[in-house]
Order: sequence, then structure tokens, then C-alpha cells
Amino acid sequence: MLNPVMDFSPTFRRTLRYIEWLLIAAFFVVYGLDALYSGSWAEFLKIVAYAIGFIGLSQILPIDRPPWQRQIYLLSGLFLAMSIRLIGLEWDLLFYFYIAKSCFLLERRMLSITIVESMLLNILLYYYTLLQRFVSNSSTTLNLSNSQPIWRWLLEFVVTYAAILTFVVYLSLVVITEQKSRRRAEALTQQVETLAATLERTRIARDIHDSLGHLLTDLNARLSVAQAMRDRDPQEAAIAVDMAKLLAIQSMTEVKRSLQIIRQSDFDLTQALTTLMEQLRHNQNLSVRWNLNLPPLPLPTQHHLYCIVKEGLINIQKHSHASEAYLNSRFTTEELTLALSDNGQGFDVAEQQAGFGLKGMTERVQLLSGHLTIHSTIGLGTQIQITIPL
Repeated sequence: MLNPVMDFSPTFRRTLRYIEWLLIAAFFVVYGLDALYSGSWAEFLKIVAYAIGFIGLSQILPIDRPPWQRQIYLLSGLFLAMSIRLIGLEWDLLFYFYIAKSCFLLERRMLSITIVESMLLNILLYYYTLLQRFVSNSSTTLNLSNSQPIWRWLLEFVVTYAAILTFVVYLSLVVITEQKSRRRAEALTQQVETLAATLERTRIARDIHDSLGHLLTDLNARLSVAQAMRDRDPQEAAIAVDMAKLLAIQSMTEVKRSLQIIRQSDFDLTQALTTLMEQLRHNQNLSVRWNLNLPPLPLPTQHHLYCIVKEGLINIQKHSHASEAYLNSRFTTEELTLALSDNGQGFDVAEQQAGFGLKGMTERVQLLSGHLTIHSTIGLGTQIQITIPL
């Protein structure tokens, strides 16, 4: 495992370094100025040496190094912090800071080993300095009567030390967990944004097909005719260009009309479908009937159903050569069913599953968690049924 437990961002690295420098500066101010004031130059030089050692370690953060090198780095910092006791001073803040660093840099097993090793060594150093203090205060040798206070103070130190150590480790692990949760949330947000962009592209593709697909196909055909006839029959080419112009205008009108319908805040599916069926009546070769009974639906659901039915009606008008078309709807407490049928020439469903806008219709139905069923027999017409849950 070459990577540390925590993901060290540049901001987090700077924060750690600034905290470490603050603790070093506080150590120097508290003890260094006191040594200067008392004129103890030997003690002052020791404090300066410790400060330089800590500053040197603060410039290193072996996040990309193997675990054993990270452990050596942390044990060096911990031992340096603990050894301050050997010169008669106490500054455990730096020790606890390196314990927190251990939580960030080491996996659980190595972290446990490092904490146990440093805890035992720190207790031994405290006991050693405590013995030295009692010996120095005794005129001859350590009296047995002094043993009880030593163990009492040692017990107080161990209890306090264990409590603070537990708090530091727990707080560090909370920081790690919070950062991992934030990283996961950011990753999920990125996935959602990517998915949303994909869905938006798919939606735009469907809308372009619904609004412009057939018109642009006709426009391309007219322009191809004009291109082929421009030298042989300029008059026929001019007629094709005029038709292409009309189709372009019709395309722009269709886009504006579709967007106006879809963007209406008071969009009503029954009214929109009725308007759509009324427009088909202008086709004298097609007799249309409808019977709509729709429940209240969310606006996005109404938009999708409108586009599905519109695509089906365009297919009937363009491809089926039907003389009759019928749109019917019914609903229960659990589902809504829309059925669109015609008496046209029919088609092979297996061969045309990817054509005639059927893919876009299927995608829209899937977005509504519904089911699309197509029955078609050549020469006997087509029946399309859309069922969605309520």
C-alpha cells in the first residue's frame, strides 16, 4: 500500500504545516524566552536545537513513500517530541500532533503498532524523569516513603495521557471519515452531472428527431433533386429549391411551435393531443378519431407522452398509407394506457425496431418506467400501446 490513508490535498498539507509551525513557535516562545530571561544559555541552545529539528521535520510529508518510511518519519517526530522531557521540559502538544499525523499516514495495523510503541516509550520517559526529580530532591538516596507519590503521579499521567490520546485518535479518524465521505459525494456528484449531460444530449436528440427529423429528411431529398437537376432541367431544379425553402420555413415554424407547447407552465396533455389530432384532420386522406380520458399527471410525464403520441402520428401520416387512425386512453388507480392504431400497410416490427422513431419512443417510455408494445402485420395496420404506472 503506497498511498496514505488520507487524500492529502494541497490545502490540507498547508494547514498541517501551519499548525505545526504554530506549535513550534509556541514551544519556542514559552521556553526559549524564559531561558533567555534567566540567562540559561545552555538550555536556550537546546530549545533552539529542538525547534530546528521540528522545523526540519515539518518540511517533510512522506505521503508518496512506502509505509515503512512513513513509520520511520513519524517515530522520529514522536521520539523528538517525547525526548523534550530529558531536558526537564514538557510540551506534549507536538507529540499529540504527530499522533494525529500517524492516523493520516498509516493504515490501521501500523497505526496501532506506532501508537502502542510511542505510548510505552512516553510512559517510560515520564517515569524516568519522575525518578530523576525525586532523586535530585533527596539528600541521599530515594526513600521508600517516596514510592507511593511516584506511582500516584504516574497513574495520573497514564490516565490523562490515555484520555487525550484517545480523543486525538478519534478526532483524526473522524476527519478521515468525513473527507472520504466528501470525496465519495464529489465523485457521485460528478457521476450525476455526467449522467445528466448524457440524458440532456439524449433528450435533445429525441426532441430534434420529434420536431425536425421528418422535415429535414424531406428537405434533404428536395435539395438532392435540385442538385441532380440543376444542369439537365433548371426549371425542375428551381421548383425543388422552392419546395426546400418552404420545408425550411416549415421546420422553423415546427420548432417554435413544439418549444412553445413543451415550455408552457400550464401545459395540458388532453388539450395538446386534441390540437394535434385536429391538425391531422387537414389531411383529407386520413380520418382521425380519438377518445381521451387522462388523469392529472406531472408536467414531465405529460411532455413525454405528448412527444410519444406525436411521433406515432407522424409515422402514421408519413409511412403507413392509412386511411384511418384512432387514439384512445384509459386509466386505473395503478396505470395509464394510451393506444394508437391505424389501418395502414403495416411493417415488420423486428426489422423496423430502430427506425421510424421507435427507438426514441421506447426511450421516453422507459424514462417513465413504462412499457411500449407494438403489434403490426403487413397489410393489416399497426397498434401501439403505451402503459405507464401512476
